[in-house]
Amino acid sequence: MIKILERLAIQTTFAKMNTMSEIEKYSVLDYIVKTLKNALTDAKLDHKAPNEYVIKDGNDEIFLKQEPTNEGNAAVIIITDKRHIIFSEDLLETLRHIHKDAVGNPQLKEALETATIIINDLDIETELVFQAIKDQLDQLSNSYEFIQSVENNITKIGAGFKFGKHIFRLNINNEPKEISIETRFTPTFDPGIKKTIAADILKVQSAVNKIFKED
Repeated sequence: MIKILERLAIQTTFAKMNTMSEIEKYSVLDYIVKTLKNALTDAKLDHKAPNEYVIKDGNDEIFLKQEPTNEGNAAVIIITDKRHIIFSEDLLETLRHIHKDAVGNPQLKEALETATIIINDLDIETELVFQAIKDQLDQLSNSYEFIQSVENNITKIGAGFKFGKHIFRLNINNEPKEISIETRFTPTFDPGIKKTIAADILKVQSAVNKIFKED
């Protein structure tokens, strides 16, 4: 009888350890989900799996998943937000600095600070860089019009723009120390318009580097 009780006690201990391990493993994801849920007052939460959530805001949904990582590696959180709820609700900066609100738990704060949060295939800073580039172009001329993103890859963006009726592409690369913007034109692009756009892009590149890369 004593051996049976000892065996049950050991099994219970291991079960608790495993449960705690799962909680710690997804603490970053859980904290991010809680932050978004609190910000979206009427949103509903669906916990699909230990590493997956769906936040339902009316008819719209935000999907969140923590990618598997090796022990000790920083967490990677993948968010799919097709209706851009996070952007429209001004929550990008909240997520960018989310570690600052994790008071009283230094381990969680460090895990949040080192985590990578990717929203619609871009990390948060790169998304903010892109919004800043569009804002800067709008300020330079109302002739600029964003068409669509054609390639998002964490810190790199390929996007189509128009200047009046003239279509061109920007390749944006958000490196740790510098943001570079490459302008791509078709061979038949109007030379005068090309010169104007190229000069404007240099101004925009300088401006966004001052915003994001200079202390």
